Amino acid sequence: MTEDTKKTDALKAIFNARKLAVVGVSSNPLKDGYTTLETIINGGFDGKLYPVNPGGGEICGVKVYTDLDEIPDTLDAVVIIVRADIVPRIMAQAAEKGAKGAIILSGGFRESGRQDLEDEILAVAEKFNMKIMGPNIQGINYPPNKMCAMMFPVIKVQGPLCIISQSGSVTSGLSEWAEADQFGISAAINLGNKTELCESDYIDYFSEDENTGTIAVYLEDIKDGQKFLKAIESAVPKKPVAVLRSGRTKAGIRAAVSHTGALAGDYKVFESACRQYGAFPTDNLTQLYDAAIGMGGIRAPKGRRVFIVSSSGGICTLSTDEAESNGLTVPLLPEELKTELKNLDLFSPLAHLSNPMDLVETIGEHFLTAARLVDQYNAADIILLAFGDPIPDSINLIKTLNSELKASLAVSYIGGGTEEQETRLALQREGFPVFASPERALTGIAASVYRAEYLRSRDLTGERI
Repeated sequence: MTEDTKKTDALKAIFNARKLAVVGVSSNPLKDGYTTLETIINGGFDGKLYPVNPGGGEICGVKVYTDLDEIPDTLDAVVIIVRADIVPRIMAQAAEKGAKGAIILSGGFRESGRQDLEDEILAVAEKFNMKIMGPNIQGINYPPNKMCAMMFPVIKVQGPLCIISQSGSVTSGLSEWAEADQFGISAAINLGNKTELCESDYIDYFSEDENTGTIAVYLEDIKDGQKFLKAIESAVPKKPVAVLRSGRTKAGIRAAVSHTGALAGDYKVFESACRQYGAFPTDNLTQLYDAAIGMGGIRAPKGRRVFIVSSSGGICTLSTDEAESNGLTVPLLPEELKTELKNLDLFSPLAHLSNPMDLVETIGEHFLTAARLVDQYNAADIILLAFGDPIPDSINLIKTLNSELKASLAVSYIGGGTEEQETRLALQREGFPVFASPERALTGIAASVYRAEYLRSRDLTGERI
């Protein structure tokens, strides 16, 4: 059995664990040992759960064992929330009961100047062929197994977005965005110190995960540059990958070092390497999120031409500026198409029937007709419905166009009140992103265009090509 196969088998056992021990639980609601157990329970975990604390008793309605050896069962994985110096012993005990992986939430290792303790847990892992997640992490969440093994938050909405993040707060923040949007996550992984398993291992694993449609990665350093590039090169033909790395400035590098002891390299080299191997680099968390869901939810565009249609002149102008800032084009419409649009006698005399197209009125049929005609004339590769007002029955309008158009379809919706909220949530539950502003939609479009061009340039077959 190869090392890669062993790693894959261990990760499958961890993420699909049916027998999970949690060592270091507490009856104090203010302590991490309590919140983690509570999160696992409230997340709906329906496997066998074995909390451990020397005091025994019961916490959150679940029997607590005084020691791992008291558990009358084998284990698949163990969550550890104890003092750093105790972690090696707990790992060894869990391994002897069959655990394939240790999810170590405990801090106090390399990031606190205790490299010796980090070396010790690595030695234990190697001795027992056990895989380490962390240490110094907020936890992991795998909704397909209802396993929210994190200090917080409880996230249960399952969807296509896989989050791999070196920061616990970023992990939970992106997860909460996806839950609020009803887009959902396939997994959320906090990397922490990356003593053994690192970003590359998770990218490899989730590029093959049937529940994952797109991957968002936040990093403060790269553990192994060549391994990382190999991972994204292998993953991108199967799953889109968007990446954000902090430490672009001297002050940012200092902050990364103080957070996890990370050593960040030259950012421009990193960004160039990402593009060379197919990952889409981003500048901030909002871009990371929008790029990931855009690549996952927008059908791969055949080119860079964007047709923008709205009922708002301001939205049209903002969208055009943002499109060109992202390297996209907003071409003029063919004269014969403009003539046909005018001859329909359908649109307001105040409408600007060009690109961008300001319809003035909020009538769904007008959006439908304009998009269909532009598509018939092959005048755009991507059609952006930039709603700036409530559009009646917009869900059916969007679904109709998404099924009919040869061009890719993207949607932004801002200022639509209840209609906007209902539309966004309903469509995002089905995996189709509706962005909260035209700027954010154009980030998603630009990422989708980039991925499509990358795959075509290398004669690769992407899932959405």
